[in-house]
Amino acid sequence: MALDLHVFRTLGDNAGALLHDPASGACAAIDVPDAGQVMAAAKAKGWTISDVFVTHAHADHTQGVAAVKQATGAQVCGPADAASQAPLDRILSEGDAVSFGGESFEIWHTPGHAPGHLSFVSRGAKLAFVGDVVFVMGCGRVQPGQMAAMWTSLSRLMALPGDTRLLCGHDYTLSNARFAAAMEPANAVLTARLAEAEAAKADGRFWALTSVAEEAATNPFFRAGEGALAAAVGVNGAPAGEVFAALREAKNRF
Repeated sequence: MALDLHVFRTLGDNAGALLHDPASGACAAIDVPDAGQVMAAAKAKGWTISDVFVTHAHADHTQGVAAVKQATGAQVCGPADAASQAPLDRILSEGDAVSFGGESFEIWHTPGHAPGHLSFVSRGAKLAFVGDVVFVMGCGRVQPGQMAAMWTSLSRLMALPGDTRLLCGHDYTLSNARFAAAMEPANAVLTARLAEAEAAKADGRFWALTSVAEEAATNPFFRAGEGALAAAVGVNGAPAGEVFAALREAKNRF
């Protein structure tokens, strides 16, 4: 029986997410930006939170974890550097695995945005929780000196099968789409996705779930190996990692 994924808005633009196993009734919260909103979402679904998966230590992803654990007794797992922010029952690192609902999630260390950032990757469920490494048509801010690490993290996720769903940590979709279109105006698929992002914003729809294939077609950071993107930031012929760094700096100024 397939796992259910419920994604919703919390704290304005953070992604709240609940993963539910119909067979066992287990329910995992992916980060807890706001305890009240996450528990209300679970209650509305008739689900009881049993687990919390923490992607990284930033407060807007961890500040509700303690309250959810206190209210539900959920088992919490995440990176070591989140232990000061959230009550971890299990510390995870590269090479570990988390079992949930008959699926196994590989734990990948994906630094760049945060030193201990983890991604939870299930090849069986074709699903990855990527926190603030990947956004729809974008990527997270990069810590000083960590461009190469971020590019390595992105490259690993980019190599997943195209039908792998990516749950992102925020909905910055419209601003990301506008930047992407400015960098690659001749990309017709991207132009259509920008129009979709504008419609979603106008309708108040929350958009933080995407796929590797969709990002490969429209995300400038995934497309750093394309000549048009190198030209857009004035680094023709540069390696993709250098193009990525130039694009990320351009996004910071956009």
